[in-house]
Parts: sequence; structure tokens; C-alpha cells
Amino acid sequence: MRKKLGLVVIVTFSCIVLLIPYLAYDFYNQFLNTYGVTDTQMGWLLTIYGASAVPSYFIGGWVADIFNPKKLVIASCALTGLVAFGVAVSSSYTMLAILFFLFGITAITLNWSAYLKIIKMLGDEDEQGRLFAMSDIAYAALSLGLQYIVLAIITWALADNPNGFKAAYIIYGALAIIVGVVVHFAIPNMSYEKEGKGIKEDLRLMGHAVKLPITWYLSFFTLGYFLIRSNITYLNPYLTDAFEISIPFAQAFSAAIRTGILMIFSPIGGTLRDKGHTASSMINKLSIGCIIFSVVLMLIPQGRPYVIWVMLAAILLLACNAMMSNFLYTLVTTAKVPNLYVGSVFGIASAIGYSSDLYLYTICGHYLDTMGNAGYKVVWFVGVIGGLLMFAMGHAIKKTYGFEPLDEEEAH
Repeated sequence: MRKKLGLVVIVTFSCIVLLIPYLAYDFYNQFLNTYGVTDTQMGWLLTIYGASAVPSYFIGGWVADIFNPKKLVIASCALTGLVAFGVAVSSSYTMLAILFFLFGITAITLNWSAYLKIIKMLGDEDEQGRLFAMSDIAYAALSLGLQYIVLAIITWALADNPNGFKAAYIIYGALAIIVGVVVHFAIPNMSYEKEGKGIKEDLRLMGHAVKLPITWYLSFFTLGYFLIRSNITYLNPYLTDAFEISIPFAQAFSAAIRTGILMIFSPIGGTLRDKGHTASSMINKLSIGCIIFSVVLMLIPQGRPYVIWVMLAAILLLACNAMMSNFLYTLVTTAKVPNLYVGSVFGIASAIGYSSDLYLYTICGHYLDTMGNAGYKVVWFVGVIGGLLMFAMGHAIKKTYGFEPLDEEEAH
């Protein structure tokens, strides 16, 4: 198991390709100053990336069932690294738009479902929770560590260089290529059931995935999960706008709980899953927790005396949410989905689950602009919707698959 967990860490580091497009978001002001773009133009860059990325989740699942996932991950690291170098040397907004569109292809189509499939193939059924929990830990550590390192470099070492922020893309791009080389040598060559046997058969794989009930249960579970994960980003402005908390403290607290709670509670949820706690019962209980704490955030009065209760409710909400993160990946094992088209299932579920990026921030921003601080009640109500979606999927999983995993033939 220790060897398998080590391999999970290595392949998870390939997810640096998922972090690169969001450098513009993580270092928002630095990006604006370096490239001389407006807030509106920045928004369009992220929208262009989203327009490419969302369908890429769907296509990437199919691609992961056609080609060897290890080769796809290596190609993703190399190509995304090269696109990052392109951003570093770009001086044209049109070129930036093209490169951000390419990120959706190199970082999502070639990586996401393939990376998930590799982890699934690394372990047996009773190891899936721990393997994916280790992936969450490695991803969170990679994200947080690189952000602080790059922030230190561009703040101090390159403080006097007007183009110093471009070093971030060079650093991330170089690391992506290095990780791709490490994956090539460290990840074993797994026996693979299929590798491009014709377009007709490839389309048939997608047809099999579409027919599986678990594909749609996982899709809407993922959507509910990420409605909460994405929505909690508004905790930062909520603390400053409604509770008069300083901007540095609000940023530090929000970042810490988003990353720290996932690192702590994701392994707990994965371990409980591997110890025999059924998916449906865990999802139902933890979803109720998400609903309750989202309602609490809606009802707590605004004002500095109540800030501690908001912070506590946010921590508990994210804890319940994080304990279910392993089900984003292990429900395919619960349903005995064959490796032959598990990538297609992940692709469909990811496309639907991450589609919230196309509308969530626009909706929440509209209510905050028109209602002021009262609009945060609508923001937190989105969390209630996410909890209800997950609860409904937990009930559906129990009804369709029971408490114990079905035989492969029954799962079909």
C-alpha cells in the first residue's frame, strides 16, 4: 500500500497542469499589471478557458478509454508546459485568448479522466478510498506549496522586474514537463484493455457509459459537491463586507480552510469508505450536514459579533463536503464499472459536474451587485441546492445498487 500511495502522489503531481490556467485567478492583480488587461478582458480569458474545458471533460473521458492513460498524462504535462511558456512570452491579448483556449484541451482532454483512471487501476476495490484520499492530499499540498513559493519569488526576488510575474508561468511550465518525465519512468506500464480499435467501437464505449445509471448519479453528485466547493470562495468577501474583517485575515482564513480541511477530512472519508461504510449511507448523512450548515450561514445575523459563528459554520460545511470527496471517484467501483469505459463515465460526470463554472459566478455576482450584503443569502442557498442534489443521488444509489456493490453483470 505504501508503494501504491507513493505512485498516487507522483501521478497526482501531474495535476499541476490543472493549476496553470488558474494562475491568472490566483495572482489576479499581478496578471492584470503584467499583461495590461482590464477586469472585463480577464473575465473573458477565464470564460474562454471554461468554454474549452467543460466539453473537454466529456471528450477526455472518451479519449481515456481509447488511448493508454499513462501516455495521455505524459502528453498533457509536456504540451501544457509548452502552452505555459507561450503565455510567459505573449504580449498580445489575442494570443492570450488562443493559449487559454488551448489550456482546456491540453490540461483537461488529455489529463483529467486519464489521471483518475490510472489511480483506479493502481489499487483493488478495498483500497480505492485511501488511494483517492491520498490524491486529494497531494493535490492540496501541491497547490498550496506552489502558490506560496511563487508568491515569495515574485514579491521579493523579482519585485523590481515589471515582467516578474511571467516567471510563474515559466516555473509551472518547467515543473509540468519534469513531472511528465517522472511519470514516464515511475508509473508502471499497466495492462490495458483497449487502445484505439476503431471509431465505431470507440463510440460504442460512450454508449455503454451513457446507459449506466451510475454515470448520471455520479454526474449530479459531482455537480452538488462542486456547487459547495466553488461557492465557498465567497466566504472571503463575505467576511470583509458583512463582518468588517480585514482583507488579509479573510484571505488567509478562506485559503486555509479550503485546502486544510480537504487534506484532513478527505482521508477520513476515504478510510471510512474502505472500512465498510456504504456510499449511500455516508452520502445521505453528510449531505444533510451540508444542507444544515448552508442554512445556518444564511440565518446567522451579519455583524462583527457573529463572525465566529460564520467561521465555525463554514468549517463544518467544508468538513462534511470534504469527507465525500472520495465518492467523486469511487462510485464507479461501487457500481462495478469495467475499466474498459470507466474513463467515459468520469468524462460525462466531470462535464456535468464542473459545468457550474459557466454560470455560478455570474448568478452570484448578479445578486451581490443588485442586493448588496443581502445577496449572500442567495449565495449560501446555492449550498443548500448542492446538498439536496447529493442527498438525492445517495438515495438513488441505495435504491439502484443496494448497500453492497453489485456483481459486474448486475451493474450493467
